[in-house]
Amino acid sequence: MVLVRLIIDYEKCDLCGLCIEYCPALVFYVRGGKLYAREEDCIECYGCIPLCPEKAIRIELNDP
Repeated sequence: MVLVRLIIDYEKCDLCGLCIEYCPALVFYVRGGKLYAREEDCIECYGCIPLCPEKAIRIELNDP
């Protein structure tokens, strides 16, 4: 079961790559010019949130 939802605001994301470079769980990737996240691999460190200069990433807890 996925514990969190990684929400990417595509209006804000400029594909700078910081989340990809610094995510310890290697959750983020780009395909077809768009950022995606493997939520099932997220370790909930929340490091991507302050790291994103465009504030394009949010994390919400999934309801069980």
